[in-house]
Amino acid sequence: MRSLLIKSTKPFVFCIFILFQLNSFSQAQTLKGSNEKWFPEYNFNINDFKNPSQEFGPFARWWWPGNNVDTDELKREINVFADHAFGGVEIQAFSINVPLKDEDTRNKVQSWDTPEFYSNVRSVLEEARRRNIIVDMNNGSGWPVGGSFVAQKDGFISLYHSILPVAGGKNIAISLPRIDNETAVPSRLEAVLAVKSTGETSTGGTIKLVSNSTRVLTNRVKNDSLFWETPEGNWQIIAFWSRPQSNNGSMTASPMQGPIVNLFDSLKVFQYNEYLFGARTGFEAYYGNPLRAVFNDSYEFTVDRHFSDDFLQTFKANRGYDITPWLPANMQEKYNYVDFKNPDNPPAFSYNDEDWRLKYDYDLTLSELLGINFIKASSNWFEKRGMLHRTQAYGMRLDYIKSAGLASIPETESMLGSESNLKLMTSGAHLYNRPVVTAESAVFQRRGYMTTPQKLKIAVDKLFAAGVNQVIFHGVPYRYITPETTPLGWYPFYFPFIDFSAHLGEGTRFWEYQKEVNEYISRVQYALRSGQPHTDVLIYYPFLNAGMPDNPEEILTKGFVEGAEPPLPPNNSTEKSEVEIWAEKIYPFINQLEAHGITWEWVNDASIQAAQLDLKKQIIIRGNSYQAIILAETPLINLETAKKLNQLAKDGLKLLAFGNLPSKQPSFLNWEVNDKNTTEQITEAIQQGNSLHICDLSKISNWIVTLLQPVQFTDDYNFTRQIQREMKDGSRIQFVWNKSNNWEPIRLSLDEKFKYAYWLNAETGIINKVNDLTNAEYVLPPLGSVILFASTQNPVDENKVTHSEPTVYNSEKVLQIEKWDLSVDSLSLKETELFNWTSHEKLKYSSAKGTYSATFHLDDLNKKQNYFIDLGKVYFTAEVVINNQSLGNRIFAPYSFDISDFLQKGENTIEIIITPGQLNGLIGEAINGNPRYSIFSGKETNVMSGGLVGPVKLFRKR
Repeated sequence: MRSLLIKSTKPFVFCIFILFQLNSFSQAQTLKGSNEKWFPEYNFNINDFKNPSQEFGPFARWWWPGNNVDTDELKREINVFADHAFGGVEIQAFSINVPLKDEDTRNKVQSWDTPEFYSNVRSVLEEARRRNIIVDMNNGSGWPVGGSFVAQKDGFISLYHSILPVAGGKNIAISLPRIDNETAVPSRLEAVLAVKSTGETSTGGTIKLVSNSTRVLTNRVKNDSLFWETPEGNWQIIAFWSRPQSNNGSMTASPMQGPIVNLFDSLKVFQYNEYLFGARTGFEAYYGNPLRAVFNDSYEFTVDRHFSDDFLQTFKANRGYDITPWLPANMQEKYNYVDFKNPDNPPAFSYNDEDWRLKYDYDLTLSELLGINFIKASSNWFEKRGMLHRTQAYGMRLDYIKSAGLASIPETESMLGSESNLKLMTSGAHLYNRPVVTAESAVFQRRGYMTTPQKLKIAVDKLFAAGVNQVIFHGVPYRYITPETTPLGWYPFYFPFIDFSAHLGEGTRFWEYQKEVNEYISRVQYALRSGQPHTDVLIYYPFLNAGMPDNPEEILTKGFVEGAEPPLPPNNSTEKSEVEIWAEKIYPFINQLEAHGITWEWVNDASIQAAQLDLKKQIIIRGNSYQAIILAETPLINLETAKKLNQLAKDGLKLLAFGNLPSKQPSFLNWEVNDKNTTEQITEAIQQGNSLHICDLSKISNWIVTLLQPVQFTDDYNFTRQIQREMKDGSRIQFVWNKSNNWEPIRLSLDEKFKYAYWLNAETGIINKVNDLTNAEYVLPPLGSVILFASTQNPVDENKVTHSEPTVYNSEKVLQIEKWDLSVDSLSLKETELFNWTSHEKLKYSSAKGTYSATFHLDDLNKKQNYFIDLGKVYFTAEVVINNQSLGNRIFAPYSFDISDFLQKGENTIEIIITPGQLNGLIGEAINGNPRYSIFSGKETNVMSGGLVGPVKLFRKR
């Protein structure tokens, strides 16, 4: 077995380490340079809006069945991506759910990290360079980061304990109890404590210890034996041992899985990256063209309690006290396990109700170590070579905002859940000046094969409004069809215990519309990467985990599209976390900000502590400007943060406190004194002249009007979510999303500094001029979006501007078509009313296209008026043909068409071709006993809505 470190002599390791440290300063300077190379700053150019360059297209996570791929097919697929308006791909070779029909297939699949694999990747890089496709790579194979080439001694370290009760009043000489260790690496003794127990043990087995009774006896240990004169009382001898955690990664396309590399050791991270992306791979010629970034997925591990060789020293330096006497409070089996594998074990020991502070300090120290030794070290390594480090800096207890800020490209994901969780990553990116925030997009649990163009658009619009500006679809599989797969081909994430969306690609029903979806995304992303983020206010985030529940005003919660899909399984959990309780209190406040058009983001302790005020009393953090900081029902706050807020408030900071004020800080150090000091600092801060404390939600509007809004909502719009960008010349981009199913008019009032303004339709590329800047009106379609470009500069060439874009909104109804002929395969229905296919036994499990036909009469046709047809509810795409002339397709709402030029006086014919989803037909094949579709057996309750449900109405606009 190969090892990263097995052949390393101590002098070599030391030299590598010294070189790495010496380079750290210069490498820190490369961040800006690398980002400028890949993401040069630019002001929005309206002339580039309709057809932005290819780099602004979405990416796709491109799954390979290990190395069982063909070079010609790989090149063909790169061209398919380019032809469908993708900007790039992320290569992920793994073995999950790959059919292994024989030994030869198994060997090919499992030949990742071989010369043949790297040759295949280089072929892709050559073709990608030719087609201007950007390439990212996963940091290895499978997940998490690791492999069989990682020696066990280089894997994660975990802290364990062993315990031996002893009676006091005598000299003891005992062998320390050992811990179980199935690895070949010897356990290392870290500390030995003697702690008095109260004699109580909770029902969960937690041993109650006497606070301040701890004796640190590590220096009394010789050859793993303890020699000690025991005082009176009942004592627990607790020995703390570290050893490599014996868990491996998963899905790796190798004959053997291997350890997860120790991400708390920068030297091991350095060598890991060198092994996978250094000279031996032949990638050097492609650094920076087209190889852009290496990706690390979320930090979800199966480690009992993370530890590192320098943890105790780092803790003392960063927290100001020695954690050693208090280590028992941090012993909890599976504490650092990924959530879905954590059975919520009770802690092994407890001192008192303040144990949570000890855990907080421990977790914060881990956050700092991970940030320096993995996120920042990886960013430095790749940036020095002209590449970037892209990562999902979440999954364990971290300062999410700071962790995102340390990455070259921070990433979030649709499956992270609520918009508030998404904003943790985007806030970190903006606070720490990361120009691009990516998202693993449109992936949801228990929603396999339920992806439609409409769902993709809702998913990406939700991400855009939360601050994401680069979509990475999860994902597109290599075209791999065998007798063991369906004719759609291999899909990694759909089998009995895994059911994830979204499967895109050539085998899927809606691939024919993917280019249209991608062109929409490209236009939005071009706009949302221009200039700099503009955020009005910052809300303090007090926790080291995400866990924010869905906002009651959100849509697409957990990937569910109401009306289109079967409901999600009920959540029977009755217990709420502290984060969930807090969220319920502050969401009404956040929704008020959103309704008033106020942009907001989260802020962490480090950013507040770095804040300064400019001459206009604006908050400046790392060059970014904000108008106010908000404490919203804040349960706790770092003492240094409270002090900084007090200082800033005295200098004129606009500080708003909503609800209860924080009365404690989280650290265990001198907690009683520091809690009191924290309360005093916040109380004093909120009494300053530019501060305000309110508890009544109705009073927030009066405070909001004190904020400067160059682009101002003229009313409360509860249906919107939005994000803003500002150009160097003061021009403004504003993306506004309508999350409702209704047509909704909005009116904005623009500051006099703006000379011209335009509404930009990213679906079509159409540009509409705003004629009245004090009353800029636009009607947002259902689930639609618009981009406002308010310019301080010269107007756009009139030849590129459409002065009106008529819609069905505010039109008068002319007629409703009630009866239809419907043809689906061999099924023919005459004069039927519209219905959902799920209610029809012969259509319930059909994915065939359906053709609806009817006639209608217009005896008073007026050619000077606009006529529209609105299809109502459509599942899921519709092509309309009027009088034998096709009007084209609508692949998402609004399902309305301008039919003015296609109507004739008297009788008119209409055909509507509906494309339903694919899942129902797959389930139908399983019901009919087709063995290739057996994975869909038992999914009968998962059927999606289908067909044209309507009502179909004809409208006229005067």
